[in-house]
Amino acid sequence: MSLRITLIAGAALTALATWAAPASAQSTEDIGVELLQLLVDEGVLKRDKAEQLLAKARQAAALRAQSEKPATASTINVPYVPQVVREQIRDEVKKEVVAQAKSEGWIAPNTLPEWTKRIAISGDMRVRYEMQNYAADNFPFFPDIGAINLAGGVTDADGFPLLNSLIDRHRVNYRARLDINARISDQVRAGLRLASGNERGAVSTNATLGDFFLKDEFWLDRAYLEVEPVAGLVFTAGRMPNPFKATDMVWDSDINPEGVALSARRQLIDGLTVFGSAAYFPMEERGIYEDSFMVGGQLGARLQLNDALSVELAGSYYDFHGIQSRKNAPDGSRLNDYTAPRFLEKGNSVFNIRTDGLTTLAGLASDYNLGIGRARLAYQAGRMEIALTGEAVKNLALDPAEVAALRGEPGVAPGDLGWQVRLDAGFPKIERFGQWQLGAAYKRIETDAVLDIFTDSDFGLGGTDVKGYLIEGSFGVYDNTWVGLSWFSSDAINRPPFSVDVLQLNLTTRF
Repeated sequence: MSLRITLIAGAALTALATWAAPASAQSTEDIGVELLQLLVDEGVLKRDKAEQLLAKARQAAALRAQSEKPATASTINVPYVPQVVREQIRDEVKKEVVAQAKSEGWIAPNTLPEWTKRIAISGDMRVRYEMQNYAADNFPFFPDIGAINLAGGVTDADGFPLLNSLIDRHRVNYRARLDINARISDQVRAGLRLASGNERGAVSTNATLGDFFLKDEFWLDRAYLEVEPVAGLVFTAGRMPNPFKATDMVWDSDINPEGVALSARRQLIDGLTVFGSAAYFPMEERGIYEDSFMVGGQLGARLQLNDALSVELAGSYYDFHGIQSRKNAPDGSRLNDYTAPRFLEKGNSVFNIRTDGLTTLAGLASDYNLGIGRARLAYQAGRMEIALTGEAVKNLALDPAEVAALRGEPGVAPGDLGWQVRLDAGFPKIERFGQWQLGAAYKRIETDAVLDIFTDSDFGLGGTDVKGYLIEGSFGVYDNTWVGLSWFSSDAINRPPFSVDVLQLNLTTRF
């Protein structure tokens, strides 16, 4: 039964059950008759059932009216019926009508299963036009090391797959996501999200249009369990939302890491809240070889200085194990090929794992242990907010001499530092027409400051060894619907010349 019909039926029952008040009996009867007629027209009630219901209600109203008639010389004086008694009569009539409705199966209120009340479904949809404008003096021969490794290596005779660095590109893509969140109990929750995406790697859920109308796939973007044994302490396992507070310089906003995490949050005193997270994320399960993984932790505090002003500080450390590749023996064997990462973007220091002189398979030349500091200052005025965020990251494991030895030849100078400053203003969440957001940022990410496969995929079209700025804004055009415009301008730091400007026009809705 639809919600509309259920509401009509409920209104009809209520109107029929409340015919008792003489001052409004006629108007209530008219409403009740009209609602019953509507239920008959909708096919919910048979006409004879509606007539039976109407007759019972009229009979009850007549009996009550008789009991409230003024006394005459030929009648017995009936005392005043108190309000509580009238309410009892009304409830009994309503109970009898509903009982008959349930027993005969022609109306069944409150029939939704209990578990449906514990599940929330939401989602969003974005359509985007994107222009990529490359500088005319860009270096033309950047190898696509990601494609090389996905292919399992390439031979010199086949040639290297190359990245586009000269030809401007125009494309339209979309992102669609569907969230299902279930509260199993007060302590246990489950989350599931499906998302679009036809681009390699973990940093994008965009699906680019223009493939002869072939059907797109939906992927499992999140699948996790949360257990909160005590208030403020949450254990999460599966493919989860990022448990760390971070900017997109380290973690792209579309990253949903896999593993286990423990997060805690507690207010120490009025205005001071501390928080922290620890996580174990498997990176690559290698079967008979040792796996690669990350262990990380974060500690932070949020201080509410007054009603409008707050400051948040956090420090993080991520230790990646088994991520650095190993060169094969000089005899041309391929025993260390398993250390080549399956996914690579661009920017990180790499070398050829192969030693046969004929083929190429890219490996990461540096280890990665990241120390990160983040600060956010926010001023809230009503529902609007102005926030200044800064973040710096340093790869404490970078050894330039080790990188040079693995390469065996000169290459792009390695760098271990990245930083970003960002200013945001407007409504934190656009929900109505006229609400707006503005943002601007400058960032500089050296070659090996972070893993290039996890950093923002829009700035510089992804990867590291990039610097520049971004400007973006959004404006609400309908409830939970907004248009957005973003401009990214970036240049290479140490690589041969590579400059690209990216324009994005978005239409986004949330439900």
